[in-house]
Amino acid sequence: MPRQKLITRIGAVNWDCSLPATTFFGGYATRSLSEAQFRERVPYYAIDLGDDKIDFPVRAVAEYETEMRHAIAAGIDYFAYCWYDRQPHTDHLVTSAAANVDEHVCELVKARLMHVQSPLRDQIGLCAILVTSHPYFDEELIALAETMKAPYYEKIGGRPLVYLMSAPWEGTLSRLRVFCRQAGVDDPYAVLMGQIPGEKAAGSIQALGRYACVASGDSYDAILAAQRRQHDKYVASGWPVLPHFSMGWNPQPRVNHPVLWGSYPAVTYHPTATAEQLLAGAAQLKEWVREHADSCPTGNILVFAWNEFEEGGWICPTLGTGGKANTTRRDTFAQIAAYWKA
Repeated sequence: MPRQKLITRIGAVNWDCSLPATTFFGGYATRSLSEAQFRERVPYYAIDLGDDKIDFPVRAVAEYETEMRHAIAAGIDYFAYCWYDRQPHTDHLVTSAAANVDEHVCELVKARLMHVQSPLRDQIGLCAILVTSHPYFDEELIALAETMKAPYYEKIGGRPLVYLMSAPWEGTLSRLRVFCRQAGVDDPYAVLMGQIPGEKAAGSIQALGRYACVASGDSYDAILAAQRRQHDKYVASGWPVLPHFSMGWNPQPRVNHPVLWGSYPAVTYHPTATAEQLLAGAAQLKEWVREHADSCPTGNILVFAWNEFEEGGWICPTLGTGGKANTTRRDTFAQIAAYWKA
């Protein structure tokens, strides 16, 4: 009997703030990525205005489908979208900074709404990352439960996959499970990111994962070492693991240009990983999964990230010479995906 594949599905984090500079999130992103030293991170669809300035266009479904095709070519099976309300929240907040962020976070839903409208959704699926520090309207969670019925929504053993990031997560997941029952949807397969829950979470949480691997150091090896430590810690806790793979972590653009919704220490961050380093890291992860097959029951890998350009993890093609797309990292990841699934 042939050996069962240990890695069968590859998801990629999608946090899309590639919006015009006149928007709240686009204003931050265009400012932080405009410095010449960060031009290798600028996505292929950016507008180069010269004089260390960029902007992002307003994209329609047809333009976003080009990005989806790049992801398909990279071997990605689904995008894990940071899922937000389509309407702003303000009344629950105390600080003006937090109110300003939540008032505009509805800007960050455009990419996944275009995804749903595209027929390419049958070639690359999607699922939700619920940022549980964000309060969700009931209407949005009900709409998510309905979306989970779709064949393009990623599932594990027939159960819709949902990632949970931040704390507290219990209330959001409990509400979503109620709405899933009401919609006739199987109970979600919930993956908790960055935390090890207590025994009371048994039955609610199915596995542990990560959004990003945060580490400082002068080489990509520091990220790989931190990634392994995190995985080993999860295995030691006795919980199933949905493994994480990092394309990098270097938030220097946000160190230079702080944002309202997070902070980053001014330490040494590794330079962009080479193709050889990424391939070597992928080989290490595949071996780790093989060694811990009993702890990795889903066949899934979640990658950081498709488009976290400011934080230093991306696969999406970047703006090359003459305005052409530089597909180097996309093509490298296509090799990784084929190797993992072989």
